[in-house]
Amino acid sequence: MENVFECALEEKPHVYERFDSAFGVVTGRCGKGAFLTLDNGELAFAYKFSSLLPGTKVLCSIQKPAQGELFTRVSVDSVLFYPPLMAAS
Repeated sequence: MENVFECALEEKPHVYERFDSAFGVVTGRCGKGAFLTLDNGELAFAYKFSSLLPGTKVLCSIQKPAQGELFTRVSVDSVLFYPPLMAAS
């Protein structure tokens, strides 16, 4: 019975499907949108959210799961934490 319990602990992280909600952190941005790391470690991209600074924590909806080398596509639903702007010195 112990082996069954150990196997359950070693399961793969949750893989999100379309329309699931996930927490994420913005890790970078470009002219088209923002790159995120989701709470399960998946890399994601959100179009039209290039104004979000790295370090911003968000709640997002999965629009299209990752396929091949493409990131998971998400839509940002809510900003949970916005990092403070650094004062120019």
